[in-house]
Amino acid sequence: MLESDFSALLQSVLYTNQRQLSPESKKARLNSEVISIFSAFPVLPMQDSLYYELLALTAICGELPCVCADRLTSSKSYRKKVVTSLTHDKLLRIFSKDHLRGYRLGIRGKRLLRERAPERFQFYLSGHTDTNSIKSSPARRLRLHRIAQTYVTMLNAGAMIYRDEKPPVFVPDGSSPCRIKAPAFYDSREMKELGLEMVKVHGSRMVGSLLTPSRTFAVFNGIDAVPTFDTQIEQRGKIMLQNIRYTRTGVSHTPDGILLSDQWAVMATLLEDAKTYKKEHFLFGEGYEHFYFLTNDYHGETLLWLLCHPEIIGQLNAMLLQELQPPCRNAFIENDARTDAGAPILFCYLPDLPRLFRFLSALELLQMKGAILCFDFQADALRSLCGDRVEVQTIDFAEFERRFLTSP
Repeated sequence: MLESDFSALLQSVLYTNQRQLSPESKKARLNSEVISIFSAFPVLPMQDSLYYELLALTAICGELPCVCADRLTSSKSYRKKVVTSLTHDKLLRIFSKDHLRGYRLGIRGKRLLRERAPERFQFYLSGHTDTNSIKSSPARRLRLHRIAQTYVTMLNAGAMIYRDEKPPVFVPDGSSPCRIKAPAFYDSREMKELGLEMVKVHGSRMVGSLLTPSRTFAVFNGIDAVPTFDTQIEQRGKIMLQNIRYTRTGVSHTPDGILLSDQWAVMATLLEDAKTYKKEHFLFGEGYEHFYFLTNDYHGETLLWLLCHPEIIGQLNAMLLQELQPPCRNAFIENDARTDAGAPILFCYLPDLPRLFRFLSALELLQMKGAILCFDFQADALRSLCGDRVEVQTIDFAEFERRFLTSP
C-alpha cells in the first residue's frame, strides 16, 4: 500500500465527527479528533473537523483572524493543538503586522486544496484575487478580516458557505432559475462575478448577501467600529440584489439588511446618533425596511439561525402572545402586543434598528409609556437606551434553547 493511501485510511479511522446540528452544540468540540499528516504526503482532513474548517475558511477568506478559531471550538488547548499541527506541516502559517494577526495558507496548503477539492477552492486560490494574492495594506487586510468574521457567523448559524454546495446565483450565464432550498451566503467577491452589474455598486460596504427560501438579506459587518454608509451606493446595491434574486431564482423579494458587530455598544451609539445630525439615514429610513443588528458571537449566530427560520419565529411569537394582549393595529405607534393596561409592546429579540428607533421616537413624541420584549442577554444594552418610558421585559434564553434548539 502507498504511504499516501495508508495515511488516508488511517485518517478515516481516527477522525470522529463531533459536530452537531443545533446552534447550541456547535460550540462543543471534544478533544478526541486525531490527525496524522505525513510530511511528504499531506492528505486533506475530513470535513466537519476543526483541521478542515481552519484550512477551508482560510482558503475562502484569504486571511482568517486568529480570534475566529475561538468561535469554532470551545477548547483553547484543542485549538492550539490543531494550529500547531497545521503550521508544523506547513499547511497553515500565522501572519502578524500592523496589529492584525491572522492565519494564511502555506504553499503546501494551497496546493493540497487545489488538487483535492478544486470545485470548492480553485476560485479563491487562483489568479490575482484578494484571497490568493493578498495585499499587505491594513485597510485591505481589515476587509478580509471583516468578511472572515462574517463567514464564521454564517457557518455557525447553519448557512451554506462553500461554492460547490450553493446554487450558482451570481455565476455569469449560470443555470436559471436557481432554487434556494436552504440559507446560503455569498461574499462580495462571488457577487462581483456579475461584472457590469457590480460596477454600479463599487464602494459598497456590503460584505455579501444571505439568501433563504423566503428572504433576501444584504449583509454588512462593522466589527468593532460604528459603520458609515454612502446612501446612493447602498441604494443601488439594494436594487441590484432585488433584481438578481428575481432574474436568477424567479422569486421577487424586497431585500432586508443585517448589520453584524462585535459589541452591543455600536447599536447604542447608532441609536443615540440617530437623534442628532449624525444620524445614519441609510440605516434609519432610507435603506432597508428591516435592518437587523446581530453580534459576531454565539448569541448572534443563534439569532441569525432564528432569522432564517420564520416558522420558529411564528411559534415563538404565538407563545409570547399567550401571556399578553393582542396588538392594536390601528394605533399611532407600531406594536406586536399590549400590556393589560393597554401600553404598546415591541418584540425586540431580533433587534430591528429602524423599527426600534420609530417605536422609541413615537413614545417620546406621544408622551406615552411602553415596553420592549427581548432576550435576557440583550436587556442591559437595551435598558440603557430606553429610559424611564420603556419597561424592558425579558425572555429566558436558556429556556428558548431547550425548547427550540435542543435535538430530541
